[in-house]
This record gives sequence, structure tokens and C-alpha cells, in this order.
Amino acid sequence: MIYKKNVKKRFVTLIEMMIVMFLIALITGVVAYNYQGSLDEGKVFKTKAAIAKIETILELEIANDDTKKENISTTWKDLINKSPLVKDRNALIKDGWGVEYEVDMVNDHVRVKSKKLTDLGK
Repeated sequence: MIYKKNVKKRFVTLIEMMIVMFLIALITGVVAYNYQGSLDEGKVFKTKAAIAKIETILELEIANDDTKKENISTTWKDLINKSPLVKDRNALIKDGWGVEYEVDMVNDHVRVKSKKLTDLGK
């Protein structure tokens, strides 16, 4: 003789589901907040590296032809585009936030500035 046990099926309640969804949302929010900080740090790093590279390229161009420093603030993008040292020309003329750099001469040296980087104080 085979006996059948009365097995109660237990279902997930609405309260349990809501608690799990809240915990998932909370963890996702914390991870997203930390990830945003990492993205900003990456943009700052990219911008600083690009500024150094642009200043080096433009200083080399001026060393080859001293007359280029007179119009450097308007012709710097053309000099970057013609340089064999640059792989991705379009990416180099913009900072980590997608804004073009400001270039001018200060005391016979090329000065490259990023408005967003200046606003952050870095």
C-alpha cells in the first residue's frame, strides 16, 4: 500500500518579492554610484594625458617653425591633424567630457586648458 503524504506547496509571498527587489535596487544604486566616480577619474586621467600630448606635439611643431606660434590658438587643430604622432585625431582634440581644448601661448610655451578640468580644480 502506497501512502501519499499531504505536502503543502509553499509559494513566494508578495512581501518577500518586494523585499528582494528593494535589496537588488539598493545594491545596484551603490554599485552605480561607485562606478560613476570611476568614470570621472578616467575622464580626468584621459584629459591630463591628452593635454600633455598636445603640448608636446605643438612644442615640436613650433621648434620646427617658429612662425607657427603666432597663430597657435586658431591653427592648433590643423597641426594636430597633420602630425604623424597622433592615431585618433578626432579624439585628441576633445577632452574626456567631449569639449574642445583651449590652446594659447603663455611666456613662449604652449598652454592647453580644459574648461571642465579647470572647473573640477584638478
